[in-house]
Amino acid sequence: MSGQELEGRILKRANPKTIQDKFLVGYQGWFTCNGDGEPMDPNHHGWMHWFDKPISDGGRPNTDLWPDVSEYSPSELFPAPDLQNADGDPVFLFSSRNSKTVRRHFHWMALHGVDGAFLQRFAGQCDLEAGSAAIRKIRDEVGDRVREAAEAEGRVFAIMYDVSGVHPDKIQRVLEQDWTHLIRDKYVLDSPNYLREKGKPVIALWGFGFNHRNHSPQVVRSIVNFFRSSTPGGVYLMAGVPGHWRTSTSDSDPDPEFLRVWTEEFDALSPWTVGRYGNEEEAERWGNEKVKQDFDFLKRRGDEGGKRVDYIPVVLPGGSGYNLSRGQWGLNGIKRNGGHFLWKQIYAARHAGVRIIYGAMWDEYDEGTAFMPVVSSSKQLPVHSQFNFLALDADGHSLPSDWYMRIAGFAAESLRGDHMLHESFPVKELQDYWATRPRYEETTPAKEETEQLNEAQRAYHDWAAQEDGAVVDEAPPPYMLEDEMQSPQTSSVQNTGLVPPEATNPVLGRSSHSSVPPPSPPMSTRPECPPGLDKRTPQSYQQPSSSYTIARPSSQGSSPVPTSAAVAYLAGDLTRQTLSHLPQHASGFSSLSRSVIQMPSVEVTPSAAPISPLPASATPVSSWPQHPVQQHNIPSYPRVSPLDSLSSLTPQREPFGIGGPGYHGPDSNVHPHDPAPLPRVEHSRTTSNSGASSIATNRPAHPHPAPNSLVQDYCQRQIPPTQLHPGGSYSSRPYSPPEWGTQRSPPPVPPRAYFVCL
Repeated sequence: MSGQELEGRILKRANPKTIQDKFLVGYQGWFTCNGDGEPMDPNHHGWMHWFDKPISDGGRPNTDLWPDVSEYSPSELFPAPDLQNADGDPVFLFSSRNSKTVRRHFHWMALHGVDGAFLQRFAGQCDLEAGSAAIRKIRDEVGDRVREAAEAEGRVFAIMYDVSGVHPDKIQRVLEQDWTHLIRDKYVLDSPNYLREKGKPVIALWGFGFNHRNHSPQVVRSIVNFFRSSTPGGVYLMAGVPGHWRTSTSDSDPDPEFLRVWTEEFDALSPWTVGRYGNEEEAERWGNEKVKQDFDFLKRRGDEGGKRVDYIPVVLPGGSGYNLSRGQWGLNGIKRNGGHFLWKQIYAARHAGVRIIYGAMWDEYDEGTAFMPVVSSSKQLPVHSQFNFLALDADGHSLPSDWYMRIAGFAAESLRGDHMLHESFPVKELQDYWATRPRYEETTPAKEETEQLNEAQRAYHDWAAQEDGAVVDEAPPPYMLEDEMQSPQTSSVQNTGLVPPEATNPVLGRSSHSSVPPPSPPMSTRPECPPGLDKRTPQSYQQPSSSYTIARPSSQGSSPVPTSAAVAYLAGDLTRQTLSHLPQHASGFSSLSRSVIQMPSVEVTPSAAPISPLPASATPVSSWPQHPVQQHNIPSYPRVSPLDSLSSLTPQREPFGIGGPGYHGPDSNVHPHDPAPLPRVEHSRTTSNSGASSIATNRPAHPHPAPNSLVQDYCQRQIPPTQLHPGGSYSSRPYSPPEWGTQRSPPPVPPRAYFVCL
């Protein structure tokens, strides 16, 4: 396909007018790093959720899974304190406060066809009476970043309140004050990408009705009435409920009145299942005894004249919280098993007739349930004598780091009716995932252009018919990409040993390791790399053995993978030919000493660019602009943080699994998000059914003015470019996300998932 044909093509957008037929994910956005912006307190060490505090100060990491940051630009990365890889080099982490990073996360959703996210908002962090103004400010900033990213990437978003961490006597007041704040001050419902159902904005309330939470059904009804009466146009309310909500047993409050609350007051129910099963067999049993029976129960009530209530099951890739729990939960406690565990849950939901699925969570590295990229090999993990970490090969499978985003995208396509979903795990389809993706909006010529073309064609035929003996030539056969098919080869990049992760994967895309043999050639081709560029040699280390291997094939030859100005925004630091320094991060108000890491120069010589439908660029390599590079800072940390003593912000901890995506104070490291610890997997069992006005606003200047048509059009389009994107050894996605202008202010930090450690 030519550049003219590709120019202006748009990644398939999610429909914000309905929640039906969607794969939605939870988005925590709660990771912060030292130097990523103004800290909560001038003396706070700056690390939230990655660490409770730096290891050298007696802290610990809060994650087992280690994120793959090879697609992030150096300006998005921060050195992890007191951690190095096997070669002694520092390792890096991202911050959820960075606008470019949040945009990247939503671009991954767009590339994979995941419809959007529920932004987690913790009630405990919105309680101004408890002194949470600083953390709420960060949550608001993250909300702005999520809104911008969703609008730019054509994704939907909605607010999900986590009510854990607030006393039952205060919860209604906190929710009322914060929702009023979001409507009046943040104008959250003004976004065209805010998710709606039948014109009503979607709001989720997570955490009511769990055992030992002491929420009364009367309070829940009162809160529901507030949201319905105070939200312009009404609301579509979704409840995050206990796994045993229908039978009022186990993790559910035994008060039978809650069953009537769920079925009479809410529009959708989403039972929380993290920790309820731990392997494929138990997941299948849960699907048969809970998902299927829950779905049928609600459908039967609706068919008999009761309120129609949607059913939204939760699915998760796996779980591990060893570091987070200080060793109380097992390392790799819920094995992912190469995606088989996740697939069992997805198939059970679809087999039951479910139309909406909720993935927990997109960025939840804390408890090991993240869909986002995880390093493929254990050789890429940090090495520490006290703490262990996990890669995707922990279960013996050699996988590309975007493997679980592929599974989510494949499930999303099934929900939209693009293909059938079968019980057998779709290994082949996932291996060849990028042969037929990403998916674009179907475009047709404008009506005026079509009429002009038809008129010109008629005029030509009339003229030709008047010529004596003239013959009207038929149009040539259509050009087929298959005419130029070439045998694929695996893209690889030489390991340059650079400190920032872009050395191992300088593009926003990944494929499996170069040592993994590719699958059969996909039925697609892509442009060749520009002549004169040498191919990088494969990386030296080998992937572990597996029952099957994954590799994304690429076309033979070389091709310029064009990038637009939009793409350059997220990949800017990676597309330059010479890198001399690491980027500099402002350290906020912390007075921290710095030490600078110098990056050796590296010449970009990719082998094959990642699979992309983008056209080749005629711009010679020598004409690419050279961008100045900033420096990377490794700060030192104060030994004592005044926030260590802020116990007023720290709720009393509960055993894992009883709390929800709850709120944690600045140094509260573990806040329960899900009922039932990862190690203690609860076996499902069959039990009998226990029963079977708008806010008036005087608005100041709108903080999110609607962009003019040119800017809006620019933000929505994937414009093929003139800059090369070198391929990477993990490059599985076609190209990097676009940019949305010259936003330079450091972004913020979001909320939620299972624990909130500050």
